[in-house]
Amino acid sequence: MSCYCSADAMPPTCTSPHFRPPDLPINNCRCYCTTRAAPQLGRCLPKEDDLFKTTRLHTMPQLLFGTASFGMPMTKFEDVEDVKGLLQTLRDLGINRLDSGARYPPPKPGRAEELIGEARDLSKDFIVDTKVYTDTKTDGSGDLTVEAIASSTSQSLQRLKRPEGVNVLHIHRADPFTPLEEQLRGFHEQISQGHCKKVSITSIGILFRETDDLSWGVSNVPIPMLEKMLQLCEQNGWEKPSCYQGPYNLVTRGMEKELLPLLRAHGIAFNAFQSLAAGFLTGKLVNGQHAGTRFGDDHPLGAIARKMFGGEDLLAAMKKFDRDVKALGLTPLEVAARWITHHSALGDDDGVLLGASKCDQIVDTVGIIRKGPLPDAVLPFVDELWDAVKETRAAIL
Repeated sequence: MSCYCSADAMPPTCTSPHFRPPDLPINNCRCYCTTRAAPQLGRCLPKEDDLFKTTRLHTMPQLLFGTASFGMPMTKFEDVEDVKGLLQTLRDLGINRLDSGARYPPPKPGRAEELIGEARDLSKDFIVDTKVYTDTKTDGSGDLTVEAIASSTSQSLQRLKRPEGVNVLHIHRADPFTPLEEQLRGFHEQISQGHCKKVSITSIGILFRETDDLSWGVSNVPIPMLEKMLQLCEQNGWEKPSCYQGPYNLVTRGMEKELLPLLRAHGIAFNAFQSLAAGFLTGKLVNGQHAGTRFGDDHPLGAIARKMFGGEDLLAAMKKFDRDVKALGLTPLEVAARWITHHSALGDDDGVLLGASKCDQIVDTVGIIRKGPLPDAVLPFVDELWDAVKETRAAIL
């Protein structure tokens, strides 16, 4: 496969001949490489392969690693040594931002943050986002009082061993009872105390420096509530959220219609989770190969996962999609990973959360993403899949 790169500055330590045109000076090549010199900056895309033509050029969103699996039974990340091994792998892949939450993992809330803290010798070099605790046994009422936000944040910083604060502090889900003004005051108190602050990558290597920007974010918040939050921020001169986190994948694209335009209008980034639909887009469930996966009977979240992705229209459409893309020599997983990073509505200010239950999975997923845009021939099947399910799934945000 031949490649080209944009002529943006890149650290001179990027020397991979596999992803750099021979006639382009190294220090002008912004491309994928396997060194630790900020490979995440890559924009190296295939011009054309021997079988298929690709015409869509796309600025790639940032890759984040979601740590909801840290401490989760039936994963390879149940102890600190395993987590350290993963963090080393992530550094090698150029992924330097972790997304966590006080609720993770669901069977053992707080353990994910603890493991990040216990691996401090490695995790200190990562950007870390986290979320305020939410009690899933309730409807979220009372989760976002000033006191609840302060308590959750304090405990998170202790578990993470990050007295310096986190990058983005998120609402995990909406609190329908606590007045929005109080919720916003709670987050801005954390901002004023320096508990959440944006961190940016320096131009050389995987180094970090703090900026003057302070940051909070929202997740799983309905559009009317978000609009009211933004209105209150403008009225009171408060900092608006810097990012919104929500589900986005081949079978969950409702955010493209109203939510994403709203975020763009206010300069808010979108970080996509469930980019592979919790593993549904591997095709294993529709092919009866889901034993031992997140959809398996023995998995702690298996019943929930099967219910989330068990609609008859969804299963039928996925089965057809699976056949169609395999006829082109691709897998549903590959199409899902390359679509969201190279063809979706996301840009380079946005992010894609990748998850895994073992190191090999994240290595494989990043390898797939680095293949670049999909062949044009597969894109009609992507749109056909969404058309088949959007009537029942468009409201999922």
